[in-house]
Amino acid sequence: MPSNRAPDARSPGDVAPIGVLVIDDQLAVREGVARLISCAPLTLREICTAASGAEARTIAARMKPEVVILDADLHGENGLELIGQFGPDAQVLVLTSHGDAATRLQAKNRGAVALIEKQQPAQELLDAIVALAITQKC
Repeated sequence: MPSNRAPDARSPGDVAPIGVLVIDDQLAVREGVARLISCAPLTLREICTAASGAEARTIAARMKPEVVILDADLHGENGLELIGQFGPDAQVLVLTSHGDAATRLQAKNRGAVALIEKQQPAQELLDAIVALAITQKC
């Protein structure tokens, strides 16, 4: 049976271990996303979480994440202002309740590679993370 996979496509098993930083002011969201990522078909180097911009910058300086999952609203702090502060190799996926056009445009203009709304199915977030990991290591 012919494969639908492109000849140069890479599967998650082809990806080197990655570090993921999850930034959200809500503990339940941070823990839930971290658990979801730990179930992904990826080899993880490290998963860290942060509740604020200051905490995220400190952790990112130590871990040098390849993928950052970032909430746009960190309890009154504009999470989008953090994009670009996680190192040159970090790909930022914005996870937000505010998926309006203005938020999407600001995230894109600041350098986010994807935006997923929190109400979307968990599989959509997981697929986006896997895609970022594969892209990161190609």
